This record gives sequence, C-alpha cells and structure tokens, in this order.
Amino acid sequence: MSRGGFAQLGAAGLGGALLALGLPPLGLWAFAWFGLVPLISAANEAPAARRAALCGFAAGLAYHVVALHWIYETCRFAQMPVAVSALAVAGLAALLGASWAMVAALVHRLSGAVPRPARPWLWALCWTAVASASSRWTPRFGVDLLGYTQWSNLSLIQAGSWGGPHLLDFVILFFNAALAEIRLAAKNDRELFWGVNRLVRGGARGEKSSTVGANSEMGPAVAGLAVALALTAGVWTHGARVLAGRSERRGPAGRVEILQPCVDQYHKWDAGWIAEIMAGYDELLSRPRAASPLLVVWPETAIPRWARRTEAAPEIARWAIKLRAPHLVGIIASADGEGGPSNAAQLIAPDGRVDGRYAKRQLVPFGEFVPLRRFVPRFVVDRWLQILDNLGDLEAGPARQPLPRTAWGPTALTICYEVIFPRWPRLDAARGARLLINITNDAWYRDTWGPRQHYRVNRFRAIENRLSVVRAGNNGVSAVIDPWGVTTAELALNERGRLDAEVPLEDAFPARSFYARHGDWFGAACLAVVLIALLRRRFV
Repeated sequence: MSRGGFAQLGAAGLGGALLALGLPPLGLWAFAWFGLVPLISAANEAPAARRAALCGFAAGLAYHVVALHWIYETCRFAQMPVAVSALAVAGLAALLGASWAMVAALVHRLSGAVPRPARPWLWALCWTAVASASSRWTPRFGVDLLGYTQWSNLSLIQAGSWGGPHLLDFVILFFNAALAEIRLAAKNDRELFWGVNRLVRGGARGEKSSTVGANSEMGPAVAGLAVALALTAGVWTHGARVLAGRSERRGPAGRVEILQPCVDQYHKWDAGWIAEIMAGYDELLSRPRAASPLLVVWPETAIPRWARRTEAAPEIARWAIKLRAPHLVGIIASADGEGGPSNAAQLIAPDGRVDGRYAKRQLVPFGEFVPLRRFVPRFVVDRWLQILDNLGDLEAGPARQPLPRTAWGPTALTICYEVIFPRWPRLDAARGARLLINITNDAWYRDTWGPRQHYRVNRFRAIENRLSVVRAGNNGVSAVIDPWGVTTAELALNERGRLDAEVPLEDAFPARSFYARHGDWFGAACLAVVLIALLRRRFV
C-alpha cells in the first residue's frame, strides 16, 4: 500500500475515533456530522472494493475501541490478565467494525451504477440497510447506532417515534457523504485550476475561466449539501414542534419508589454478604416517605441467591404486605418444571403472592451464557469465566410473555442488556404496554463509560415507543423518563438511595408511535432498495 493509502487509513480511523466522542458521557455530538468524511472520501477514491472495505474497517475499529474501551477496565475489575482484557476489546471492536467494512465495500460495488451526485443517497441507504440487517446477528451495545451520538439533542431524536432507530443514522450518513462530495469537488477543481493555469502560462490565456466554469464539480456537490442541510433541518424542526407540544402538567400521577442499593457486584454472590445486602434494602424501604407508592421497583438480580419463580422471597413479600404496594424485583430463577435457570423478574402483589413473571429474552454473550460452550476449553472457563460456573448458562425467555399489570396498565419489562435491542420494547408496545420498566445491574462496570451509555439508550426507547420509562439500577443510573425523552427524576451513578418519583397515570400517547405500530419499516425499506440494486447489477 502506498504512503497515501496509509494516510487515508489513518484519517478514516481518526474520524471514527472522534465520532465516538459524541457518545455518553462526553456528548460531543458535533463530531458525528463530519467524523465519517475521511472514511467516505477514502472509500469513494479507492481503486477497489477491498481498499474501500479496509478504510471502513479502520474507521469502525477505531470507533468501537474508543466507545467500548471500558470493557478493558471491566475485565480488569474481574481480575482477568491484561492481555486477555485487551484482546476482549480488540476482538469485539473488530467484529463490530466488520459491518463498517461491509458498508464501504457495498457502496464501492454499487457506485458505478449511480451518478456521482447520488452517492450520498447510496451511502445513507447502504449504511442503514446493513445496520438494520446486522441488528439481528451482531452483539449490541449502547454505541452501535450513530444516532446515539445525538442523545443530548432532544429535538433531533424525536424522529425515532416515526422513523425508528435507524432514521437518524440515515440523516447523519447523508450529511457526511455530502460533505465528502464537497471535499472531492474542491480537490478536483483545484487540480483543474492548476492544470489550466499551466496552459495559461503557455499562452492559452482565454481558456482559464471558460474551462473551469464548464468542468467545475462544485455545483452538484453544493446542491447535495443543500439537500442534506434541508433534510437535517426538517427532522430537527419536526422534533422541536413535538417538544413544544409537551406539557409539564399531565394529570394525576402515581408514585414509584426505585431502589438503588449500590451493592458491590464482586462480593454479591458471596453467601456471607446476603444478610448485609438484604439489610441495606430494609434500610432504604424504612426511610420516611411523603406518600404511599403505587409500585416499588428493585434492580436486576436484587436477591443474591437462587429463587423459585412461582414463590415470592419472604423479604419481598413482607415489604409488599407492609406497604400495601406491589413490588417488582429482579431474581435469578432456579430450574424447575416450568423452565431452566433464568435472569427473571417477579411482580409481587400487595398480599405477598407472585402476580406476574418475566424471563429475560436477550442474554449477554460471555456474561449469561458461553456461545458454543462445548468448544470452549475447560481451563478458559475455570480461569476467566468463573461467574458462569456460579450460575451456569442461563436460558432465554420466550419472545412473547404476558405483560404484568400495574397501576399504569399493561407493563413492558426489560432486564439490563435487553433495552439496547429496540425490537423488544417495540414488540411489547405494539401489544398494548403503557409503561416500560428497565431493571439493570451495571455495577460490573463501576465508574466507567459503560453505565452511562447503557442508561442513555433508555431515552431512545422512550421516544421510539412514546412510553414512560422507569429504570432501576443496582448502582444507577436510576431514573424516570417521559415519552418525549425528558428525564423527570434521576439518582446519579454510584449514589446509594431511594428515588421517589411521580409517573403520570394518564397515557399521553394511547395510540403509541408510528414505529411501535409498524416496526422498523424504514430500515426494511432501505434494505429492500439495496437488495434490488444488487440484483439489478448482478443480472442486468
């Protein structure tokens, strides 16, 4: 590869790294609007699809290394060796970066069939198509959608309610690709200018302005950027109008108590700590309260021992009866006649009986199960995956489970990792859910970027489905988020306490959102267009 080729790879990687700075907690969202320009420019000028894919991989690798560097710290917290911890980050970043390489190669393959002014559309379509399709087969994190870089731009992200999780990715890609066309046009015009200038020096003085004017590529490129600006402004304006209609007063509200005990995850499963952990919950629930709650929410795996899925833990039943309020609590359900071991939740009624159950549908690879475990050497599990031997491989619950009923009506549940998958809250919203509860335990990651990234995706799920979200985290962030994505109550990361919050009982969006009713129609449409283009190129 030439020196220029290495420079392009470096520029693509730098752009990807800058793009990641838009994610929580930094929120430097502006980088998203030009961070992909080096990648797109390099891929557009690449002599072959292989070079374009390499540029895409460099950008994707750099983006995910920066965005997911906290996985290294998490591995070290678990006392994994430095080399294994670094390999975990690099391997995951490489796996996720492969999707970026696929997009670049796909665009390069199809770009010969479209005029250059249409290339921004091609980039946006291919990116959205691959992102939508790969959401089914790649691990998910709170970084894999470019729209997550705009988490602080409430007006812009309102588009998720009708366009779903991939619409904002489309807009960001289109804008970056339009800027890349401006850059290329400026470069070509500059080369043309100096070529004509040499002719002028040779005596052809009359050719300068007419040749440049006739061959300039800047006009179509500027027109493309104007379209990108109009598209972005349209999405933002729509969101601003939606937010302007949000009222601070929304009728009667019910009180929710959210427990954030800040239990040390690395001692949690030590039997000697159980009494102290449960005493901590008792202290939180014994604190004075201004009004009785309609619901008490405990975090994921709140009870640090195996539990029967059909029976309430005595500690929970006692508090449910005492407060005369239902309690939603995370448990590790033991295997029984109704299923294998699972990461689960129980809704305990005010009389102390189990009134609703839920089993986590989307399990964490290498956290709750080992993919292809029979091929993993035993010494690997013994040395680096001991937590799985404490619990064993868990089983996922069915996609459609009965929606527990709370004071707000049918209630959707997600446990930890699941909320990163837009399809689960959307499926439950389409089935009639009127409230979304996310219970989680991010104590594995301590004070890193991980808990903050995980927390902020809840804002997108709230907007996409037009549901209020109640989030209870072992060490935070616990919060209430309304259907517009506005956080109305919050307990900070690693702050032990009980968050008493009001959640409106009236449904602001009884019809839910267009996305909730129709699913990822936008991503599917982009995928269909790209597949048709590929078939046409193959057979025509």
